[in-house]
Amino acid sequence: MGDKTAIMKIIDLAQTAEVLRRSRRVVLLTHLQPDGDAVGSLLAASALLEALGKEVTAVCHDAVPKNLRVLPGWEQIKKPAEVTTRDFDLACSLDASDLARLGDGGQLFSACPYTLVIDHHASNICFGMDNYIDSQVAATGNLVFRLYEQLEAPMNADIAALLYAAISTDTGNFSFGQMDEEFFLQMSKLMRAGLDISHYSRVLHLVKDLSFYRLLGRCLDSLSFECGGRLSMMRLSDADFQQTDTTQDLVEGLVNYALNIPGVQMCFLATQVEASQTKFSLRALAPHNVAVIAKEMGGGGHVLAAGFTLDLPLDEAIDRVKARMIKSLCP
Repeated sequence: MGDKTAIMKIIDLAQTAEVLRRSRRVVLLTHLQPDGDAVGSLLAASALLEALGKEVTAVCHDAVPKNLRVLPGWEQIKKPAEVTTRDFDLACSLDASDLARLGDGGQLFSACPYTLVIDHHASNICFGMDNYIDSQVAATGNLVFRLYEQLEAPMNADIAALLYAAISTDTGNFSFGQMDEEFFLQMSKLMRAGLDISHYSRVLHLVKDLSFYRLLGRCLDSLSFECGGRLSMMRLSDADFQQTDTTQDLVEGLVNYALNIPGVQMCFLATQVEASQTKFSLRALAPHNVAVIAKEMGGGGHVLAAGFTLDLPLDEAIDRVKARMIKSLCP
């Protein structure tokens, strides 16, 4: 497959397809705390390679969130510790901007003789030997879709559901992000393949566990504003999780409630992970850029949606991020 000491390089769609075509035993990996793009892309890529006759193992550091367990084949995703073989000739990372984002899966990636990165994040550091990066698409799922066409692989209703989960998650179910003609041509082809969009739109984006609403209530109770209402902020402490009997995997999507308020241009949700560790989810409306702020704080993401974790207690972390976002909004 190649020399592990080779210079890391950017490759195009055709070259990426050739790397996959030459592979035999592939480990596919995605990022910590996986979202719909991560899980959908991972499973769709797995199905693609299996259709090509490859031996495939799909891996994620964290368990698949409950809301994504409606997706076909989610049970096949293993945790790194469950992977007993290391006899892979290709490790492929999907939707992760750097090696650390793979968590314990990073060891599987680094140990492989040949590595490939497929991603749409502009902040990607190109940590594979080969890197197929396109930050102009809305989701990694859009890149996986391209590979289906490039490799002339069959697509059925289940695969269409996986790719819909990927591209709809990273666009807020078509309410933000980089959607263009190619994006909707892909959606048209997913419908042609048998996508039950009414079902998957509802179960992925509308149906929420009762625990989610308990946690949402705590978020809304904490809502505060700065910059004349242009910046909104929410917080979740360890006590909030304990008193509502909820877990961290329910946090996904909560931050959007702080953004979807008239007058708000930028927002964040601060979540206490440990006594001295706080996770932030940032959102913004154009023309603002929260990816710049996230990068300054050691994280990354998209222009309008980004995140990071600070090794600071909740209150101290909030003060630091609030000051930085006020500076951006009210220079």
